[in-house]
Amino acid sequence: RWVDGARHTRAQRAERHRRNPHRKNITRKEDVMFISINHLTKDFLRKPRALDDVTCDLPHGMVGLIGPNGAGKTTLMRILAGIIRPTSGQVLMDGHDLKDERTRCALKCTLGYLPQDIEPYPQLTPLEFLDYVGVLKGIDDTRKRMRQAHELIERVGLTDVADRRIGGFSGGMRRRVGIAQALMADPRLIIVDEPTAGLDPEERMRFRTLLAGLGGDRTVILSTHILDDIAQTCPYVFVLRQGRIRYDGPTEHLTEHATGRVWLTQPSNTPPPAGMIVANAVTTARGVRYRVITDTPPADAHPMDPTLEDGYMVLIEEHPDQH
Repeated sequence: RWVDGARHTRAQRAERHRRNPHRKNITRKEDVMFISINHLTKDFLRKPRALDDVTCDLPHGMVGLIGPNGAGKTTLMRILAGIIRPTSGQVLMDGHDLKDERTRCALKCTLGYLPQDIEPYPQLTPLEFLDYVGVLKGIDDTRKRMRQAHELIERVGLTDVADRRIGGFSGGMRRRVGIAQALMADPRLIIVDEPTAGLDPEERMRFRTLLAGLGGDRTVILSTHILDDIAQTCPYVFVLRQGRIRYDGPTEHLTEHATGRVWLTQPSNTPPPAGMIVANAVTTARGVRYRVITDTPPADAHPMDPTLEDGYMVLIEEHPDQH
């Protein structure tokens, strides 16, 4: 069922994409996709360089991508999704250069993408929207498309509203539709940009549970500035700052950058000296207790075990112009 005269136009666009002669089979379902990024740079007119000589190989499974606003996270994800092209450098997917039009066309059939601002067609129901996405991804069998759509709607907890128009959904429900459409056709690469931003605690917990089960035989790239989301879902993480990779490795090892350098001060009405990284501050009846990262702690400070946030703060705040 399609509404507002949308069926003819959208179906034609989907069919043109599906029958594109330039589509290229760059992956096989039984294999893990190998993604290699080589000296990737992206410049925008009259703006600071968004990506600066980024080189890395992406492991399979859940991969976190974190960094402050403006670090280049969304730019990198849009390049990996084939939406924009780099100024220089190379992205290889299973050995095929993403600059090649045939590779980009083929990628769309094995890619699941959830952008930061997901806006599914408001006049469609979740079932109709997923059916449309299935056509775009080359699922020709109608029964197979609808079977997948029903399974994914159940998986994201939208069964009770599967026949309601998306336009009446809350932000969290629209995000769930976004996750479902990203999973159509069992993609081997999933890119998720800030999926929990603006959600209430219950919806965030629901998304964490859902995201944690997406790894396995595929690569899932999760971009966020919420470190707790990374800690709960991603065993591997990249840290970006000013378009450069500052850290590339296991998430649990990120804390090592702050080992032996985290301290909790006694209550005071005087802020810590300049040069110390203030990771947290708690107001008490006797003053403010500061959690600081430094090599020269105050005399009355107590040592603390480092957290993921402490290690991240060291990478972001110290030596910003170095890799």
